[in-house]
Amino acid sequence: MMHVCVREDQSQKCWIHPATLSQLNGELTSYFMISTSDSDFICQVWPNDQISTNCLSFSNSVFKNKSAHDSCNVNNYGDAIHMKTTNSKSLKLTLIVEDHQIIKLLKHDLKIHPSKVENMCKNLLYKYCVAEEFTVSVGQTQLGKIYGIYYILINSCEDENYDGFIINQQTEILVDCIVSKERFLQNIKPPDIGGLEKEARELCDILSLPFQGRSLISGEFKKVLPKGILLRGPPGTGKTSLVKHVGSECNAYIITVNSPEVFGARPGETEENLNKILDKALTFNEEGRTILFLDEVDTLCPDRRHLDGQKEINLTKLLVDFFDRITSNENIMVIGATNRPVSVDNVLRRPGRFDKEIMINVPNESQRLDILKKVTSSLPLSEDVDLERLAFITNGYVGADLVSVAREAVLIVILGCKKERKIKMDHFEQAVRKVMPSIRKGTVGLVELSPVQWSQIGGLSGVKGQIQQAVEWPIKHPEAFQRMGLPCPKGVLLYGPPGCCKTTLVRAAATSVNATFISLSGAQLYSPYVGDSERLINEVFQKARAAAPSIIFLDEIDSIVGKRSESSSNRGVQERVLSSLLNEMDGIGIKLDDKLHTSEKVKEGDITSSKSALQEGKSYKTENRNVLLVAATNRPDLLDDALVRPGRIDRILYVPPPDEEARFEIFKVYTKKMPLKNVNLEDLSKNTNLFSGADLQNLCREAALHALTDSLESTSVSMEHFRRALLTVEPSLTETMVEKYTKMLNRGP
Repeated sequence: MMHVCVREDQSQKCWIHPATLSQLNGELTSYFMISTSDSDFICQVWPNDQISTNCLSFSNSVFKNKSAHDSCNVNNYGDAIHMKTTNSKSLKLTLIVEDHQIIKLLKHDLKIHPSKVENMCKNLLYKYCVAEEFTVSVGQTQLGKIYGIYYILINSCEDENYDGFIINQQTEILVDCIVSKERFLQNIKPPDIGGLEKEARELCDILSLPFQGRSLISGEFKKVLPKGILLRGPPGTGKTSLVKHVGSECNAYIITVNSPEVFGARPGETEENLNKILDKALTFNEEGRTILFLDEVDTLCPDRRHLDGQKEINLTKLLVDFFDRITSNENIMVIGATNRPVSVDNVLRRPGRFDKEIMINVPNESQRLDILKKVTSSLPLSEDVDLERLAFITNGYVGADLVSVAREAVLIVILGCKKERKIKMDHFEQAVRKVMPSIRKGTVGLVELSPVQWSQIGGLSGVKGQIQQAVEWPIKHPEAFQRMGLPCPKGVLLYGPPGCCKTTLVRAAATSVNATFISLSGAQLYSPYVGDSERLINEVFQKARAAAPSIIFLDEIDSIVGKRSESSSNRGVQERVLSSLLNEMDGIGIKLDDKLHTSEKVKEGDITSSKSALQEGKSYKTENRNVLLVAATNRPDLLDDALVRPGRIDRILYVPPPDEEARFEIFKVYTKKMPLKNVNLEDLSKNTNLFSGADLQNLCREAALHALTDSLESTSVSMEHFRRALLTVEPSLTETMVEKYTKMLNRGP
């Protein structure tokens, strides 16, 4: 390895110390390939006593850029390898030109007088030593400026037994194609996309369709080929990265249109800017495949029905006219991206403009695992990092969020421990807690769920088993439901006396499945504005579907949606909210713009599996994309019959007051961290009939307070303290209340 110094000149010479030349077993004026971290160069070596023995100073006139896979970290070191050279017999070239007018002239000359263009290339490359896939920079030479040629790319050489080929007057030159400098210098490295292989393959097939079987796709068939594709989906799901990846894979030039670059201050400037971009797209499509990418197309062409200004209307008209002009043009494709498809003008969302719409949805667990593998591929991971576990706990995270999680984990390692050089699973878990998923931001009722484990709930073993069956099984074991042909439940109702941990049971179920948890109350739903409550329910369900599997929890549902009155003709807001809730549970309220885009129609609540992925040998799991409504109430008699029927509320579970055995388990939970002294929990369980779980928690709290009342230095709670607490804490349940719920259980709520 030697220090290198790259010079901007056309000499193709490398200055080297004579001693170093002898060490490299090279001869004077022989050719070497000098390899650095990011490029390879071909140079002719010349001795220079002024150069240090471990240094190289060379021209960059003949070079080849390495791919990201071949290159390492950028540094100022290089290797020199001797090349076996010969006079070139024939070459195939690509000319890179800066001006489009010159491209037209050269293409005309190449068609009419090919020898003229070949002689120009021979004059430009005379005495240069080249190799396949190397580029010769001739833009700064006198002839290059006269001819208007900037680079010459060597496509192929005739003889493969040599490393380099020296061009002379006898060399036969064939020009394959002529492209612009801007297209040639476009970054060809495709960005990593995880979980979007199906969409990328579909886009590549559409872009390549006109070039496959030209004899079949000709004449009238060209007019039916898609000219526009609209990518829609939540922010951060990889729409822009997908377009860049497809452009690189299909060797298409991408012209990106961003609204801030288009909009101008003076009248007519906006339309003028867009016209320039559209003309540029038509010019570039003459060279090859071109993609006109309209990023955030909803801001560029919003729905004209809600506009007062003329500027956006004119932009929409220009784009419509552009679509009509490229109907029979096979080299150009328009791709739009938006996270608000409903805001895009409908005149663009029809066949002939955006012919096809592809939904890029929030990634499921298998797709998140694929994304995490690509994001962490270059990171120093510890052996305890479980990417499958990380994909499971990041439900609702889009690709941009997962990149942010990885970045946050790196920052935790750098800032937390200077000696630590590897990222552990604990660092990722901390990062997940810090990064909020994009899809959840702004969601009404979204709460940070305090984790509750099943072991923290005493007793109620039968109810816990039923809730696990209704909530956990469809999400954790969807393949079993699919195997038995069972649809996922849509709703679960927990009813029972107050204080019997109905809400805690729901929190434990949500914790165990790591689902998106949305809790709604009447105060959040009700609004003084007509229609606002119904709109809020619609938005909550749309967000929940996007981040599925999700749990929407309605505590005290009887106060949110009660029973409809048969006598009253005045429909109140509560009845309108009930109607909206029933529609959303039935799937009637799903907006087409937010519906999951799949090749097969999937019924609401069904479990989907990636059959195509399984056929390809990928370990994609069966996914549950369901939204489960869980409600709790202590007044089930106030609920409307339309809500509690099967198909909406599929499981109705009674949460009874704790019996003696359950009270003993609850006491063990609440006194686990309490210093007890001679306390008989079995006796307490016998003497606390009609105490709910909340009452038992209050009893333990009062006993501890009595111990501190005796002395602030107390270190334990005795049985006497519990007896005194029993004198002040009364049960919240009564025999009449329990009998009422027992009768309700026997006849059904």
